[in-house]
Amino acid sequence: MFRRAASAAFRLALTIGRIAEFIRGFLRFRRNYIIRRWTGARSLADARRIAIFVHYDRRGRVHDYVIHYLNALVKAGFEIVFVSNSPRAFRESLPTIRPLCGLVLQRKNIGYDFGAYKDGMLAIPDLARLDELIFANDSAYGPFSDLAPLLARCDDSAAIWGITDSWDSRYHLQSYFLLFKKEALTNPRMLRFWCKLRYFQSKRLIIRKYEVGLSQEAMRSGLRCSALFPQRRVAEAVSSAVLNNKLLKSEALSEQHRAYLLRMFDAVNHGSPLNITHFFWDYLIADLGCPFLKRELLAFNPMGVPFLHQWQNVIERTTDYDTDLIARHLEATIRDRAI
Repeated sequence: MFRRAASAAFRLALTIGRIAEFIRGFLRFRRNYIIRRWTGARSLADARRIAIFVHYDRRGRVHDYVIHYLNALVKAGFEIVFVSNSPRAFRESLPTIRPLCGLVLQRKNIGYDFGAYKDGMLAIPDLARLDELIFANDSAYGPFSDLAPLLARCDDSAAIWGITDSWDSRYHLQSYFLLFKKEALTNPRMLRFWCKLRYFQSKRLIIRKYEVGLSQEAMRSGLRCSALFPQRRVAEAVSSAVLNNKLLKSEALSEQHRAYLLRMFDAVNHGSPLNITHFFWDYLIADLGCPFLKRELLAFNPMGVPFLHQWQNVIERTTDYDTDLIARHLEATIRDRAI
């Protein structure tokens, strides 16, 4: 009985905490949380394609893999609004990032990435003039190849494109990389979505209301959302390989890996939502050419995905990306875990 009472008290406290954060979010009426701004060496005045890149590092460092990412965006034809949620100033990195950016902003870490995306949008002189707008952040390593050919696939058949999608909770594009076409940038209902966005400090609430909510609101507005590497295609390919025994007959496959693949096949077969950036990271990169690997996967591996130590071999075998960029970041930031 004591355990049941303690469990009920914990659930009540958790619910009260969530309600309190919801209320606090709605009471945050500030226009933005920007505390410093620097003009970059590039111009936003006539830009038709802009990328808002969100950065966070508790010590204010801008790591080499981020510099590579910024260079790739510029090479693909995008001007950059760099928005940092870091609590410490990053003046040492300014000489490196300013030549790549049109604007550099530092803000309070209020509202996580979606708060930063909103503040970055508000800093753009004329949003309606843009042909395309990218949201990107430093939660993914890459890109492992030129972005231009990949972005050329983001045609007008959809108003919002993502790299990957998810069916967890409800269907949505994953927000570590999103590309908005003009149709989405000028849609009145989507503009209201951004105007009404609140700066919540609950990651769970941000995901539910804004990552999931963005795609759902777009679809209710008649806008199509599409992923370059949709879960259903990845699931079909992997399940087909399992059914045809292409994977299971491999001599290089250990019994542990074989059992893992069978569990994944069972989950796919039952329609269970899976985070493909975790469970099928190697297939995405090596077989489909996905240019990103999620930081969280290497840092924490929350789902216990096996054989993650092969990440460097997979990337080097199939791309020209300098994996030392990832290795140096892991060495500088990871604790109590060998990668």
